[in-house]
Formats: sequence, C-alpha cells, structure tokens
Amino acid sequence: MVTASGIFTALASVVWLYLVFRQSKTVPPEVLSGILKVIEWKSLLLLFSMIIPLCAFFAAILLSVSVFAKSFKEAQSIITPLNFMVLVPILIGIFPGIKLNAVTALIPILNISLATKEIIAGTISPWVMAEVYLVLFSLAVMGLIFCTRWFNREEIIFRGV
Repeated sequence: MVTASGIFTALASVVWLYLVFRQSKTVPPEVLSGILKVIEWKSLLLLFSMIIPLCAFFAAILLSVSVFAKSFKEAQSIITPLNFMVLVPILIGIFPGIKLNAVTALIPILNISLATKEIIAGTISPWVMAEVYLVLFSLAVMGLIFCTRWFNREEIIFRGV
C-alpha cells in the first residue's frame, strides 16, 4: 500500500506538471515549446519507469525503520534523517560536470538524478539506463526482502505486548 501510494503520487505529479505546462497561457510561446519538447511522452514514461522501483525501495526501508517506533512522532524523528541522506546525492547530481556513466549508475539516488538529466536532454545511453534499472530493481528487491523478514519476526511484531 505504501508503494502504491508513492507511485500514485508520482504519477499524479507528473501528469499534473504536463497538463499545467500544456494549458499554460502565461508562459511565453518560445519557452513553452522548449519545455514541451523536453516533456514528451517518451521522456515521461522513462522517468515514471524509474519511479516504480524507487517507490518500492523507499516503502520497504521506511516500513522497516518505522516498525521500531512506538508512535507517529517517534517514527517521524527516525525517518527525518533519511530525508536528508536522500537530498545529498540528488544535489550532487545537479552539479555541472557530473555525468551518468557506468560508475555513477551504481550509486543509488545519484543515478536517478543523473538519469533524469540525461533523459530530459535526450542523451541517455541504453546500456547505462539498463544499469540504472538493474540497480533500482536490485535495491527494491533487497528492500522488500529485508522488510518482509522484519515483519515475519514475532519478537518485532509483538515486542510491546
């Protein structure tokens, strides 16, 4: 359910962004045509396809971490540092000169940031994109296995009883 809500939120955001730019009357026509060239359906589908395993990975990690919390407030204080750890690779990916290659495609979150830049620019290599997908799906599977093992342990589930 957590993964599904993340995917739905991402899909709604991408569709809404596309529709806003498509229907915008205040953006100058030359800027709008440039934006609409960047935001084409092929690019949107590639971006969305990366979001699915990423949502599964984060859902598994957040569920695994939050199972230790005794309240919503405690869960938030446990999960908040993870938000900052995610922002660092995203910001590194924004820096000029950092390119998506076989090495940077192995670094979680950074690979998505760099792949997004490459997809929008239209310069993504199919082999490097395949490596990004492999890393994303591997992380998602490992996260889900880890989460499943935590929830299958009775001492974790019934620790407060």
